[in-house]
Amino acid sequence: MRKFFTLSIFLALIVQLGFSQSFSKNTGAIDGQLMVRFGENIDPQAFIDQYTTGVNAYFGLSILETISKRFNIYLLGFDESVIDKFSILSDLEKQKEVRYGELDYYLEFRDSVPNDPLFDSQWDMKIIQAPEVWSLTIGGETALGDEIVVAVLDKGFDLNHPDLRNHIWENLGEIPNNDWDDDLNGRRDDINGWNFKNNTPFHPEENHGTNVSGIIGAEGNNDEGIAGINWNVKIMPLTVATSSQIAAGYMYAYEMRDKYNKTNGVQGAFVVATNASLGFDKQFCDEHPIWRDAYDLMGQAGILNTAATANADWDVDIEGDMPTTCESDFLISVTNTNMEDEKEEEAAYGSISIDLGAPGKPTTTTSIFSQYRDNFNGTSSASPHVAGAIALLYSVPCIDFAQLVLDNPIEAALLVKDAILNGTDPIPSLNGKTVTGGRLNLYKAMRYLHGYCIANSEERASNTFDNIYLGSQGFVRIYPNPVGNLLTLDYSTKDFGEFEIQIFNSLGQLIYRQVINSAPFSEQTIEIDAVQSWPAGSYYINVVNQNEKITDKFIKGKF
Repeated sequence: MRKFFTLSIFLALIVQLGFSQSFSKNTGAIDGQLMVRFGENIDPQAFIDQYTTGVNAYFGLSILETISKRFNIYLLGFDESVIDKFSILSDLEKQKEVRYGELDYYLEFRDSVPNDPLFDSQWDMKIIQAPEVWSLTIGGETALGDEIVVAVLDKGFDLNHPDLRNHIWENLGEIPNNDWDDDLNGRRDDINGWNFKNNTPFHPEENHGTNVSGIIGAEGNNDEGIAGINWNVKIMPLTVATSSQIAAGYMYAYEMRDKYNKTNGVQGAFVVATNASLGFDKQFCDEHPIWRDAYDLMGQAGILNTAATANADWDVDIEGDMPTTCESDFLISVTNTNMEDEKEEEAAYGSISIDLGAPGKPTTTTSIFSQYRDNFNGTSSASPHVAGAIALLYSVPCIDFAQLVLDNPIEAALLVKDAILNGTDPIPSLNGKTVTGGRLNLYKAMRYLHGYCIANSEERASNTFDNIYLGSQGFVRIYPNPVGNLLTLDYSTKDFGEFEIQIFNSLGQLIYRQVINSAPFSEQTIEIDAVQSWPAGSYYINVVNQNEKITDKFIKGKF
């Protein structure tokens, strides 16, 4: 069920001044600056004026930034060529006006690497840059608390596997083991999905579905086995063996999501994706209209669907394949790439029908009897990587996106699909053989959603999703304007990471530079008090990195 809460995103801000700085990575202490907390009622500028006399006058000590006026904390600059950082810090801390000081350091933004003992063998997670995304989200819920579910259609599951048992979806509309259809969906005691093969709530213990489920949602960081793409997602197991059972399974997932939508999360399940690592060789979608129409129907409820293509080296646009030749906006068809980041030889392709590649051979994942295997191969392995990516993207910490999911589930689903297809890594062996010519990159897909989330409402209303990501959608807002003694800057960037603030006077001379770290999914604010010493006139400000530049103009008034 949905849980509502306020999401707070804490941004990490790296402050770096001085014309000598660049965008190169440096995790050591920053030259020429340190932070100082002065005592209560101490005027920092008066202290500096008194301190910088005699020999100390050559230190070049000055206030670079006000960190907190309330607590009297300031970022100070000094001339590193005259005195080293450790010496000046030691000397300042001897002054009665100084409570304490500390060096300023570049932050090291850490990828979230789980402690699962088999993670080192999970090359697939590394190549799609999953750890970089895990530092922001590990899946499980949307920013508004909706519990994310992936329906897996397969031939059986080990529901008691230690890496899966906590993540098997439970139908809260059913009372366990009372032999009654409590939620009136035609299935008695369907607590954990349904076995359409035997018309029972109990699933056979089979490897294939267990392998697939582990890729999507094996519990991460539990000191057990592997980490799935989502560490907290729910898996809805649907056992199938025929095309009619596939159709019934898809309708089950649709009904659950439709009920969830219509009851505001009180009933049903928040199914965002299905995975089908199965199909028929050399058949076309026109031969299976019920199956074909199921994708569009599920899409109307907000469900995306992933499907594995054939494990054979042929063009499905010519030879056929089912279901990957189905033309639906809500179907993503996947082929198989290997550890060399090439299309696997025995994997089908199609420049019209196959959307992208994803890691497949060989994959380490869960298997039956609470075991693991390191050689799960084929497109069956590739497709759940994309299904898992869909689920993880739904969990990004963006209130606007989470609200879009509730208000317009169709648009939200298509936005996630666009994020995945526009965020691929180009792979030469997929060029001309898939729609995107690329392999899944989860981190780049997340950046695409970041582009949506930082765009304001007018931009979203007037632009396509592609333009939101690819256009110059970041912004800077300066207030008050004209500026007095303090410039307050709101900014957001379509990219995230290290940026630089640059301010130029009307002659085009660079007079101020500051390195910042732009946090994902967040509008940010910074204050610059250096403006108080600048003459009145027009100024220009850039927020820039290697790939993006946002520019605005402001006036420094006479105050």
